[in-house]
Amino acid sequence: MFINEGPENDATDTPRWHDVYRRGVREPNDLVRDVRTAVEYGMHDPVDSLEMVSAAVETTGAVVTALSGPWSLYTPQEAATAAAGLFVQLEHQAEALQELGQAVGRIAGRGETVLPAPAGPGQPANLANALAALQSVSEQVRALVARHAPDAVRALDAAPASAPLPADVHATVVAVAELLAGQHTGTVTLNRHHEDGEFEDPEDGFGCGCDITLRTPEEGYTFYRDDCAWSIVKDSDSRDLGNGSTVFYTAETLSVSLETAHPQQLADGVLQIIANDQQEPADFTGRLRSVPTGGS
Repeated sequence: MFINEGPENDATDTPRWHDVYRRGVREPNDLVRDVRTAVEYGMHDPVDSLEMVSAAVETTGAVVTALSGPWSLYTPQEAATAAAGLFVQLEHQAEALQELGQAVGRIAGRGETVLPAPAGPGQPANLANALAALQSVSEQVRALVARHAPDAVRALDAAPASAPLPADVHATVVAVAELLAGQHTGTVTLNRHHEDGEFEDPEDGFGCGCDITLRTPEEGYTFYRDDCAWSIVKDSDSRDLGNGSTVFYTAETLSVSLETAHPQQLADGVLQIIANDQQEPADFTGRLRSVPTGGS
């Protein structure tokens, strides 16, 4: 059973450290919804079972990839959420191993395989040994989780956290501008387009209207938030429309898209893009993804 299904589910029989996962993962993402849809639709045959195992293998591998990134987590509290979720996953895997053994038992019960006596010492393992191994591993995993999960999750959740995480998208722009002012070798200007205190957090992933301009001896760049993405455009890739506005034909979109991403993560991305462009200034769009920005 998934543990972030909502408050209507009775969770009184689950360990307290499960609450750390529930708190950190309040809303299911699209991948979780797809799995739940499959469960609700019904899983009745070997194809369903093997497809779900395949999905579990892929998602577990994806977690390894996600956690390997230099900015995969910002705080120990996020690590506590991840740890709690991985421990719950281990609990489910222990249950799955047990269910797998029971499924093989049902095959034998139908007379469709032979369940021999366990092989003796020095003999190759047979089906009985395999079932015993599944049960043993299941019990060991359960015991390891019960022994280590409560203390590990509690310690991570209680650890000090001092990451300068912004409260909203405007605070993110301001923080990034402050970092770039100290880390960029050229001029950095924060362009405010609203008065302090008059900003309302926009919906649908758009920015507050403020942006940051950066200059090098060769080029000028603008960093901004728009349409669920942080992007950079450069002056030489623009055209003045003559009515006080400028159109940019391409933009580089940063890989991180969170409105309140760690400011240093965004600053690093900006500086790397500019550094790449300065190496071969004549081929800006060759390294930057060509993203239409609405110009004609």
